[in-house]
Amino acid sequence: MILPTAFTDNMRQTLSVTDYPDFIHALSLPAPTSIRIHPVKYNNEHPEKKVDWCHLGYYLTKRPKFTLDPAFHTGSYYVQEASSMFLCHVLKQITFRKETLRILDLCAAPGGKSTLIASWLNNDGLLVSNEVIKNRAYTLKYNILKEGYSNVLVTNNDPADFGKLENYFDIILVDAPCSGEGMFRKDPDAVSHWSPENVEKCSSRQKKILADVLPALKDEGHIIYATCTYNDAENIDNIEWCTKTFDLISVPIETDPSWHIIEIQRKNKYGYQFYPHKLDGEGFFISLMHKNKESKSTDHRNKSYVNSLQHLSKKQETGMKHWVSSEQITFLTDKMGTVHAINSDLKDEVQWLNHYLRLIYCGTSAGVFNKDIFKPDHSLALSLISSKDLISFELSEKDALLFLKKELQYVDTPQTSWIRVTYQGAGLGWIKNLGNRINNYLPAEHRILMKLEEE
Repeated sequence: MILPTAFTDNMRQTLSVTDYPDFIHALSLPAPTSIRIHPVKYNNEHPEKKVDWCHLGYYLTKRPKFTLDPAFHTGSYYVQEASSMFLCHVLKQITFRKETLRILDLCAAPGGKSTLIASWLNNDGLLVSNEVIKNRAYTLKYNILKEGYSNVLVTNNDPADFGKLENYFDIILVDAPCSGEGMFRKDPDAVSHWSPENVEKCSSRQKKILADVLPALKDEGHIIYATCTYNDAENIDNIEWCTKTFDLISVPIETDPSWHIIEIQRKNKYGYQFYPHKLDGEGFFISLMHKNKESKSTDHRNKSYVNSLQHLSKKQETGMKHWVSSEQITFLTDKMGTVHAINSDLKDEVQWLNHYLRLIYCGTSAGVFNKDIFKPDHSLALSLISSKDLISFELSEKDALLFLKKELQYVDTPQTSWIRVTYQGAGLGWIKNLGNRINNYLPAEHRILMKLEEE
């Protein structure tokens, strides 16, 4: 890997004489592989080595072919870089009642931090997971649906759109688009795109993103700012600018010295830098800020708006009890006929947010009614709210992979009609058993194309 001279010059100035060669050497080493397990779905032996700052994080001794592990497709774990799991530790230091929390992950794709937040909330409160780029938003949607929670919305909006939701969110995470210095060894293409000009461009864009979204932060709320880069322009300089411009307070984060995370201090501004030569993780920066000033409260929910999400008929509502186990779920249907299952305490807010934002996923996409005949959605098979009374069939690893390739022909069960197939107890999808064959309802876009190892 040939590193840009301007980058190495900057790192020489940033690091000590002894640290710099260790840092450069670390960039030539393979990146560690880590996963974060699902607190409900994971039903396997835990890897030996834990990630210090995240109780659900583990390192793997080698990187497997995740595509060929059915547990990956059930959402039983998420492949996530270890440094970014520090968000788990930051959230634990913010004191709120989870039941009432409203959290925005503004730049969420592909979904690592959103799925972490969803697991931390454990189906309490509300998470709005946003991505401005449309195709990335659909990748985000897929990773969110695999988590299986019914308190998450996926949106496809510009950061400025959230400025209309004044004083709404308790926590806003801005995992800002950046120059990607911290990803150089995982993504060599990031090196070719790096330049001092791009660093400045990223810094300016990050300031605009922060300025656009900050009106949506509640009084006494917290904003978490993160990048996967090292330079001051995108990191501590932006914290200094943000606290000064918007009268925010930079909040120190407690860390264990054995973690070897570097605390950066500048005039009571705090940032936390992760270096690959110091710990088992990639380059990462994170900072926590607090809004304590009073501002004029605004409740847009008192304004009239067109409600495009409607309730089901009583007959349809009764029929859904066969499919969904929780009584604390409300069903709303959109213009396309998709039935969305959401936590009942969120129904008014979801209808209100749907007026202001482009929702592409809402709670759990349960399915569609054709008159009074219900067809379940793939999301419901993976959801934590799917009824325990549904007919299920546990697949072996081999059959689970054949199902994921849409090549499974037969299951040995007398049960017919809709069957939820599972792997290690977690939902994988739907089939219809016709006796001599099955119909596989795995969406085509989720089919795995990789050749199986025994083929």
